[in-house]
Amino acid sequence: MPVRAPLTKIVATRSHGAEVILHGSSFDDAVAHARFLQAERGLTYVHAFDHPRVIAGQGTIGLELAEALPNLDLLVVPIGGGA
Repeated sequence: MPVRAPLTKIVATRSHGAEVILHGSSFDDAVAHARFLQAERGLTYVHAFDHPRVIAGQGTIGLELAEALPNLDLLVVPIGGGA
């Protein structure tokens, strides 16, 4: 994550057992460093938002909400790339 990532995002990510590495001043800087670490450590890179499986997973949230709340008339959600 960029060094200026919100603390709430860092804490939430760590709460899922992830190692959080802060690098660079922008999302692009952090991605470049993540790609470097991927090659160096033989890791799998999962993009924060630009991957078909990530997009599909986000889409299932809408289906789950529709199933759990069939009378839902309006849902307001923030959008963005998670950067």
